[in-house]
Amino acid sequence: MDHFEMVEKLRQKANVSYEEAKGALEHSEWDLLDALVYLESQGKINTRQGESYTTRKEAAPEAPRESDVKGMLSRFFSFLAELINKANRITIQVSRHGKEVFALPLSVLILLLVFMFWWVLPLAIIGLFFGFRYRIQGAGVAESVNRAMDKAADAAENIKTGAKPPENDA
Repeated sequence: MDHFEMVEKLRQKANVSYEEAKGALEHSEWDLLDALVYLESQGKINTRQGESYTTRKEAAPEAPRESDVKGMLSRFFSFLAELINKANRITIQVSRHGKEVFALPLSVLILLLVFMFWWVLPLAIIGLFFGFRYRIQGAGVAESVNRAMDKAADAAENIKTGAKPPENDA
C-alpha cells in the first residue's frame, strides 16, 4: 500500500483531516496502528458514535462444541425413546358386540396413520357402521376420550338404523 492510500485509510478510520493523518503516519514511520495510537493520545480522533479501536483480535463466534451437539442428540433420543415407551403402554382396543376383536399399541396406530392415513381413517369410520367400538386403555388416558368414542359409535349406529337421536328435556 502506498503512502497516499495509507493516509486515506487512516483519515477514514480516525475521522481526521488529511494533514493530521499524514503527520501521524510520518511520526509513526508509516505504521497505521501506531499512527492510530498516536492520534488517540493527542486527542485528535473524532470517533463516531459506537465505534472503537483496539489492538486485540476480535473473537470469532464460537461454533457449537462437539460435546454439546452430542449432548443435545442424546437428550433428544432419550426423549423420543420415552415417548415411544409411553405410546407402547397405551393400547387401542377394538371390540364388536362386547367381545374384543384385537388390541394394538398406540405407537402402531400412529405409524399406520402416518404412512397409511387414507386407508386407516376410512376403515375406522366404516368399522363404526359395522358395529365396531374403540376404547383407549392405559395410564394418563382421560375417560372423556372414551366417552367421545362411544358417542361416535352411537351416532354411527343411529345413522345406520335411521333412528333419530334422543332429544334432551332441558
